[in-house]
Amino acid sequence: MTTAPWPDVDASFADRLAARTPTPFRHGLAGDERLSLEAIALLGDELGPDAISAEKAAKPLVSDDAGATSALQVEKVSDQIRGLAANDSWFTLLNIERAPAYAELVDQMIDGIARGAGVDPRTMKRRMGFVFASSPGSVTAAHFDIEHSFLLQLEGHRTLGFGRFPSAEDREREVHRYWNGSFGRLDSMPEQTTELAIGPGDGAYIPPYTPHWLSNGDSTSLSLTVTFFDRSNADESMVQAFNEKLRRAGVHPRTYGDAPGRDRAKVAFMRVYGGVKRRFRPETSASH
Repeated sequence: MTTAPWPDVDASFADRLAARTPTPFRHGLAGDERLSLEAIALLGDELGPDAISAEKAAKPLVSDDAGATSALQVEKVSDQIRGLAANDSWFTLLNIERAPAYAELVDQMIDGIARGAGVDPRTMKRRMGFVFASSPGSVTAAHFDIEHSFLLQLEGHRTLGFGRFPSAEDREREVHRYWNGSFGRLDSMPEQTTELAIGPGDGAYIPPYTPHWLSNGDSTSLSLTVTFFDRSNADESMVQAFNEKLRRAGVHPRTYGDAPGRDRAKVAFMRVYGGVKRRFRPETSASH
């Protein structure tokens, strides 16, 4: 039984990370006062409504509207979170690292993973944290993320399903949809490859571009997900973003991985483009 709060991984995990292989683990974060229901409720108020995503608890596993029809209005966040047991809702607290105490928590988790796996923590960049709080019977729709993700279950029990795209063409179609507003939500159910039952102290590594979905048991669920980019998925996402710019200009680009030399050139351009954009038009956290 692990006593460290971060995911309990060893040196063998470095290969699974490089191969993007889903991996279950144990962690010692369950029961941490920073992630109690009350602490999460107060964090929701601190972050404000712009950092909250809310949906109905019960919804289909797949949809073609990126969750628009299941969206809920965010009112008094802390009261809504405290009432999870009865209000049929599903909340995400976005980018919790904007609160200093939770930035420290995100770094603690990712640095712990790096140490356990024998990976240089400096390669784990653009670190983010998300808290998920949901009512009994909630569904997290089938989707994929472009980050490396580590899900840590804190309270309640859920079932985590993993799937795969039927073909490379289907994967590329969903990637195209991602960059055009799907946010990774799938419009058809992928073939299931495995399923995990997770409770407090359980967790799983969810690799980039891996379809997955979750369903709650009969109790409220609280979980933390920490994410990061390394060179492999950072480069892939930049090539995809570049390709979307080409498509909008009427050009049909090569898929990431088909032409490594061109991929490197696209990445180099996007790094320069991103640097210039930040210099002359600084990004903010505002949602306008």
